[in-house]
Amino acid sequence: MKSFYLLSAFGKDRPGMVSQVTRLVFELRGNIEDASMTRLGGEFAMMLVIGLPNAGAGARLTKSLPPLQKKHGLAVSAKPIAAGLARVRRPSQATHLISVYGTDRPGIVYRITRTIADQRVNITDLNTRILKRSGKALYVMLLEVQIPSRAKAQALERRLKRLGRALRLDVTLHGIEPVVL
Repeated sequence: MKSFYLLSAFGKDRPGMVSQVTRLVFELRGNIEDASMTRLGGEFAMMLVIGLPNAGAGARLTKSLPPLQKKHGLAVSAKPIAAGLARVRRPSQATHLISVYGTDRPGIVYRITRTIADQRVNITDLNTRILKRSGKALYVMLLEVQIPSRAKAQALERRLKRLGRALRLDVTLHGIEPVVL
């Protein structure tokens, strides 16, 4: 019976990290079902949903983590997950992109994401950067979200605009054309 795991790994960014972790999945005859990987500061982080051919491969995965951590200086963990969580039946694509620009200060992520959550909208991806321009820090945040209806999108946009004015941030909401593969 196939088993599924959420495998996470992070460590100092350097070439070969993805290869080192995915080699383990390959050697266990596993499949990467879903993945997200990024560099944050000088660190690299990855999360993989993997499918393994049987429970024995899951046990071997667990045994393989300490040597992988030691040999490559990574923090690695694996969490078993239900098959229903590993494979989404319908694609859960983002429907909108929210962009936020302004002077950096504490609380931006919280205030924006709280407004989104209050509207019962799901965030599917979030990225932030601080750009230095003319001695000032410009904060940039991009969020991909799933908004179930046009009415909800309009209500969210009004609330985000109001929050943006209060925080002196430029906040925009744009529809995303679905990508069919």
